[in-house]
Amino acid sequence: MTWFESWFESPWYPRLYHHRTEEEAAEAIELVHHVADLPRGARILDLCCGYGRHASALAEHGYEVTGLDASTFLIERAKHLYSNDHATFVVGDMRGPYPHAPFDAIVNFFTSFGYFDVHEENAGVIKTMHDSVREGGMVVMDFFNARRVREHLVPETVSMIGGVTIIQERRIDEPFVRKTITINEPCRGEYSFEERVWLYTHDELVTMMTDAGLTIQRSCGSYHGAPFDEATSERCIIIAKR
Repeated sequence: MTWFESWFESPWYPRLYHHRTEEEAAEAIELVHHVADLPRGARILDLCCGYGRHASALAEHGYEVTGLDASTFLIERAKHLYSNDHATFVVGDMRGPYPHAPFDAIVNFFTSFGYFDVHEENAGVIKTMHDSVREGGMVVMDFFNARRVREHLVPETVSMIGGVTIIQERRIDEPFVRKTITINEPCRGEYSFEERVWLYTHDELVTMMTDAGLTIQRSCGSYHGAPFDEATSERCIIIAKR
């Protein structure tokens, strides 16, 4: 199994990221709502939707949303948590094909990209995104700022969730940033998972998107729409058009 097949099927994944709230998702959707200029009823794909918080916020704006994720566990959780007549959740591969294409927009939030060991597979995801939006459609990529990750990486954190010890160890292993997650559950044992993501810079993402045929419209450094600054921005959010 790949790291993401193992980790995203674990119930510990949403527990570890419980601090990522519906309010944070709503901020990201407000940015899309304002910069993409999509009418109510526009058809949007939330690619790698996880357990559905962004897809739900999009649906509440009146968009017709398809949430796609490779994890059966997360898709079933999304269906349970965010039942909405305007949101459909499906299991699928980010490399495509995408059901219900073409879309008016495709969004990819929370650094849900760069998972594959081979660069060409990651670049192929962007090409599939291009091919799956209509002419004039939008693609929104929300990634971390690789420079900030390199400069401010915290090697280790230890936390407690309901009496369970969570140890997160982080390191740069070019071209990836890696995180090992060790979960020590009393009387049950110890489990280990990994996250591994390519450290793509803003310029590298822009190159992949333009090579795929997309035209860059804007780069933001936060969900509030501030311009991207490689030295200070927490996020790298690129808005492009087919």
